[in-house]
Amino acid sequence: SRAIAALSLTTLPANCWEWGDLIPGLSTSRHATDELDESSFDPFIRSHPTAAILFYAPWCFYSQQMMPSWDLAAQKLMLHDPPIHLAKIDAHRYSVIGDRYGVLSFPTVKLFADDAVFDYPEDQPRGWQQIVKWVSQHLERDHVLKSGDDVEHYLHDNDLNVVGLFPEGHNSTMFARIARHHEDVIFAEARGTDVAKDVATHLARHASLVCETVDVGDSRENSKSADLPRERMECNSAPRNPQRPEWRDRFQATVEGKRVTVKRTDDTGGWLQHLQLKCCDPEPAGGSAPRLQIPVPSIVMFMPHDERFSIYDGDINDMHAVDKWISARRQPMVMRYTPETAEKLFQSRSGMMPALYFISQEPAPATEALLRSAAQKLRGRAMIVLSGLASQMEQRLADVAGVDKDSAPVVTLIEAQASHVARKYRLPLGAGTSADTVVSFIADYEQKKLTPWLRSEPEPSAEEQAVSGVGILVGTTFTKLVHDESVDVLVDFYAPWCGHCRKFEPHYKELAKRLRHVKSLRIMKIDATRNEIEGLTIQGFPTVLLYRAGKAPKQVVTYHGNREPDDMVRWLTENCAVRFDPKPPAGFQ
Repeated sequence: SRAIAALSLTTLPANCWEWGDLIPGLSTSRHATDELDESSFDPFIRSHPTAAILFYAPWCFYSQQMMPSWDLAAQKLMLHDPPIHLAKIDAHRYSVIGDRYGVLSFPTVKLFADDAVFDYPEDQPRGWQQIVKWVSQHLERDHVLKSGDDVEHYLHDNDLNVVGLFPEGHNSTMFARIARHHEDVIFAEARGTDVAKDVATHLARHASLVCETVDVGDSRENSKSADLPRERMECNSAPRNPQRPEWRDRFQATVEGKRVTVKRTDDTGGWLQHLQLKCCDPEPAGGSAPRLQIPVPSIVMFMPHDERFSIYDGDINDMHAVDKWISARRQPMVMRYTPETAEKLFQSRSGMMPALYFISQEPAPATEALLRSAAQKLRGRAMIVLSGLASQMEQRLADVAGVDKDSAPVVTLIEAQASHVARKYRLPLGAGTSADTVVSFIADYEQKKLTPWLRSEPEPSAEEQAVSGVGILVGTTFTKLVHDESVDVLVDFYAPWCGHCRKFEPHYKELAKRLRHVKSLRIMKIDATRNEIEGLTIQGFPTVLLYRAGKAPKQVVTYHGNREPDDMVRWLTENCAVRFDPKPPAGFQ
């Protein structure tokens, strides 16, 4: 039997009712997708061989939370050629249907395609973008814009959009393959010269305006106000969120300053739908601004940052070049370090651009300015990220980068790595640092000319070594002392805050004292929280490693035994490459 994957195993029960059942004048439906029941489910599946179904429970918080995303996904997937229908069913009420398809928790999403049923991955986000991508990847279908009017629906709430405008006879297979490479970008295409030109005209108008989707939400009253991003915006009174044909809700939007007030005009009651409006900055008086010209064929991209709109100016049949052009515009050229950007920055993915971080306790406008200037020349090669030291998240980044609170501002490149400690490369800042210096630094990184920066404490003095009783290593001395081919070296990797390390310390000192007569053995320690070793990740504290004498690379043996001196002496006599007598010679002091 088919394994069932559910979107969420957590449900939060609540009273199951709709405002429309209790308050006159309110619409009785909140969501735009078709609602199925026990009698309509099978006919729907028969009449729509390809369809996605949301199995939900009205008392489930996560089911209700997912509904707006489901409506938007339905709107986008209707632009597929042929369209893909989305519907939903209360699988708690109609448990016969839920049981038939193995629904074990809510919400659960299933794709029905050509007599096969596919389950939505339970570890995947439930945003409309992820739903659309999941369906498209299963069916190998793409958004097709059949007229300029489709542009409104396609661009609605899409943060990152790429549109291909192709004339008659153009083979757009390559464009479809590129779409599979970018999970966070929505792709669409217009096929045919006339359609492509019509779509290009509508896209040009969107490119010339700065528009936002404003969330108004539902309302128990006849009117409701919401904040706008900017003053003097113009808001369309028609809802931008998906609508069902039978909904009669009509609205009037009025803007004053940075507030929009929405009033329902067809009824004195409120509304249940999560109302959204499209609000744009005003067009120049008299339409005097030159209208952008988008050629056919071409590929264009909308993004919520930097220039907001771009037309690809290379060979549209060069898949690698187009792919690189899109990747370069997925993120802002310069971004602040936030929870949203952090998740993307530290993804370990093939082809991921390196990130250059500027970490500073205080604002440094001059350095930021030169980094912004360099970003213009580094687009598609490196991302520039600005971070402070105030929040816990910024402090964690600083810790990874080896930056202390009292450090001077630092510019460091950090590689995104999943399997080992991220390499870091520091750019020295000084009076002569310029945008060209930054560009040259990235060029040296690309050509593998840079040496990784490793955190290190200051080298200990002879007096500090003598007081310790155990040899002290730091990052800058590790290679020289530990990889000496003539001696065995035992190293205790510890953390100052580790209780087990503190308990082990007197035993380790006693071991060093007992074997101080053995000239072929060095017994040493290193604070692994304040010193970094290239290619080495310590998973727990204390970790004790023996680097056996011999040619590089030295053989490394991990000590797993009892931490009493007697046990460790016995283990060392068995594992050191250079044999020794654990008993000191007569008269040794």
